[in-house]
Amino acid sequence: MRLIIPMAGEGKRLRPHTFTVPKPLFPLLGKPVLQWLIEEVQAAMPEPIEEMVFVVRALPEGARRFLELLAQRYGGRAVFCTQEEPLGTAHAVYQAKDHLEGPCIILFADTIFKASISIPAAADGALWVKVVEDPRQYGVVQLSPEGWIEKLIEKPESPPSNLAIIGVYMLREAERLLPAIEYLFAQRITSKGEYQLTDALQVLCAQGTKLAALPVEEWLDCGSKALVLQAQVRLLELGLGTPPTQLSSVQVVPPVYISPEAHITESVIGPYVGVEAGARIHRSIISQALCRKDAYIENVILHEAIVGEAAICKGQPLRLDLGDYSKYGA
Repeated sequence: MRLIIPMAGEGKRLRPHTFTVPKPLFPLLGKPVLQWLIEEVQAAMPEPIEEMVFVVRALPEGARRFLELLAQRYGGRAVFCTQEEPLGTAHAVYQAKDHLEGPCIILFADTIFKASISIPAAADGALWVKVVEDPRQYGVVQLSPEGWIEKLIEKPESPPSNLAIIGVYMLREAERLLPAIEYLFAQRITSKGEYQLTDALQVLCAQGTKLAALPVEEWLDCGSKALVLQAQVRLLELGLGTPPTQLSSVQVVPPVYISPEAHITESVIGPYVGVEAGARIHRSIISQALCRKDAYIENVILHEAIVGEAAICKGQPLRLDLGDYSKYGA
């Protein structure tokens, strides 16, 4: 089994944090979003992962090494393909064309999910979907009377259903996808100026490919600051944080994640707070927030906040989104 992981996007919705770290490597509870995703796939799928194909653009050497070690941890090897221009999800997947063969899972790594990876025996592949209140901001599917996917529409103004595509796909014969994407290129079929994977899959469905729409137990979108904080809340509710050790002069309001390597004094922490290794917090009240590695926070009240890696925050802000190595206050 191969994993195809497009991660060449700019992560605009999560700026300023994605100026310094690729969005899939943004951490939650001390673990990158991509690692949460791969761990779930590895645990749920019936076959071992042989290869992880990362579609990237500019990638720092440290991030590349992390991805190599991540692939090794799960028994696979890391392969890197380059998407030079941001021409859409189908274009990104096409950059891995030499590896689109046999059973493949395509993962868009700004999401955490929990589901079974098994697909119906009669299916040629599957997409995982979630019922949402407002499907207009997602790709959605419409099912045929027989239960197969009939239509896939990217961010429709008038959604034909409330089944949102979460960004996890499986094909038994991934090589079928190549001519479908090439057809988009030849006919210049784009959505909002980009070649979309949903359009390529629509080509396959029109040719008779049977794709199932399978439900997920959990789906946490991590594409923006607000969604990252919501995802952290849910992970903590599920008990996936590390219970903190006893901290003198600190009141902890669970659930929280506090790294043993964080330093906190005279503060109230929680609920729904993540504090990474090396963070230093003094005389502060923090709730529903993420304090990244080596951040320094003093004399503040923070709520719905992200304080980036090695950022300095002093003063009295209530809501904040402070990027890596930034400074707020005296």
